[in-house]
Parts: sequence; C-alpha cells; structure tokens
Amino acid sequence: MENILSNIQEVLGVPAFLINQITFLPDYIKDALITSINFIPWLYFLYFAIELLERYFMKNIGVLIGFIRRLGPIFGSVISIIPECGYQVIASTFYSRKMMTRGTLLAFFVACSDDALPLLFMDMSKAVVIIPIIIIKIIAGIIAAYTVDLLFAFQQKKTENINAINLDLNEPACCHHRIMSVEHPPYWWTHPLTHTFNMFMFTFLCLAFINCVILGFGNVENLASFLMIDSPLQVVGGAIFGLIPNCVTSVFLALAYIKGIMSFPTFLAGLVTTTGLGLSALTKHNSSNSDSTLITVLLLIAGIVTGLIVFYNMQLVSIIQEFVK
Repeated sequence: MENILSNIQEVLGVPAFLINQITFLPDYIKDALITSINFIPWLYFLYFAIELLERYFMKNIGVLIGFIRRLGPIFGSVISIIPECGYQVIASTFYSRKMMTRGTLLAFFVACSDDALPLLFMDMSKAVVIIPIIIIKIIAGIIAAYTVDLLFAFQQKKTENINAINLDLNEPACCHHRIMSVEHPPYWWTHPLTHTFNMFMFTFLCLAFINCVILGFGNVENLASFLMIDSPLQVVGGAIFGLIPNCVTSVFLALAYIKGIMSFPTFLAGLVTTTGLGLSALTKHNSSNSDSTLITVLLLIAGIVTGLIVFYNMQLVSIIQEFVK
C-alpha cells in the first residue's frame, strides 16, 4: 500500500514539476493550473459513477417517477445531493407539467449542491464539512418542502397522472448534453470526460481569478475582511450569489470557501440556493412567470434562513460531526 501511495504521489508531482519550469507564468497561475490538473482523475471517476446512476434512471424512468410519486420531498432532497444538476432540470420539467408539488420542486432545489462538494477534497481540512452539509441540506430541503406545501395548500392544483405523461427527455442538462442521450453509447464514458474537462476549466479559471484578487489585496485575511467574512451580511450575499443559474456558481463558492475568503455559513447559504441549470429550466418551461418568481424567492429565503441559523449556531456542525462518527 505504501508503494502504491508513493507511486501516486510521484505521478501527481509530474504536473507541478513541468509547470514550474514555465518561467513566464505568474505563481498564482501556476498554483491554479497545478491544483486543477491534479484533480482531473478524481473528477472523472466521480462523474463516471454519476453517469451510470443517471443512465439507470433514464432507462427506467418509471422508477424515478415512482420515487417522486411516493416519497416526494424526501426523495427529492436525497437524490439532489448527487453533484450534478440533471435531476433539478428534470424536476423543473416535471413541475411545469404539474407532475409534482411546489414543495417537492423546492426540495430538489434546496438540496442541490451542483459540483461544489467534490471540490472540497482539494483541501482535506475543508472536506470534513461535506457530511454536515449533506445532512443540513437534506433536512432543510424536507422542512422547506413540507412547509411550502402546507402554506400554499389552498393553491395546490391537482397534479396530472405522471404515468400517462410522455416525458421530453431531450431537455439540455449540464454540459449542454441531452438527458435522453445517456441511453445511447458511447455517452456513458464521453459525457463524464466532457464534464471533467469543463470542471477543469471552471476550476482553473476561478482559482486563477481568486488567487489574483488575493494577491491584489496582499493576503487572504485582507480580502476576507473586505468581504465581511464574520458578518451575517456575507451570508445574505452568498445566498443571492447562489441564485446565478450556471454551473460555475457552485465551483466559485467551493473555491472561495477553500481559499478562506468565505465563511462556512455563507458557503452553505449559497449551496442552498444553487440549482445549476434548474432555475433556467423552470423559467423556460413554467407558463407562470409569477410562480417561477415565487419559487425563486422561497429558495432565497430558505438559503438565508439556513445560513443564518448555522451562522449563529456553529456548534451544529460539530454536533453533526460527532453524531456520524
């Protein structure tokens, strides 16, 4: 085992050795490039596993529909922990066709972290919060879902028979691939490759930008202070930032937290409101703009409330970590 780990360390050291020989690149660019390249194998392995799961559900769409039908918010919160936004796109399409309640859709959204969680493994001291994030987001998703369905029970419309719906699986998800394409080879290995490359580019560009800004402020502490890392206002700002409908949003949130310019409650608030392309799909397919706006506002409230609860009760993270040991 020691020999295997030693060989892995040697292989991981090759990009750093080669990149450090490029004298014209600034150090902050080198750091971003080395970190991003070293993470490529782990990302591909993760996205390959996710592709297999997505492939199963798309080939057995009735199973997915059955889970949503029977478990609703609980299933939505649990499945949305998977680090990609395909299920949020599907949920938005389902909701626009009255195949699920507003609360169930909110559960899908609140529990989504898009691509943020895998990036925390870049810094193992930050990776320890992954389980607390997952648990908090699942609980927040379930509570938000049932609360919203209860508050707006008078507005609930009868849902259509989802087993009679001809679902359009040609809806674009992450990396602009079509959801239906997962059924056809060779997409089961080419899409993870595309997703990995896109994540590499997102990570490199975000890291380079953050490193450059840190350099401009002199050090991390100065930038963190400027961004009010110890203030609840940053939590609100993080929740608002998370609403940006793009896969880069979750990447930037994760890297800002890793670099120490964003607090954990702010990171969590941003992850609650992050939906990848979910909100874009909802806006596109939902016939009611006011309803889409309401869902966005409810999502923002959920993000701010969740973030502030943790901000004023940071011991919750320690309690969860002790509980799962």
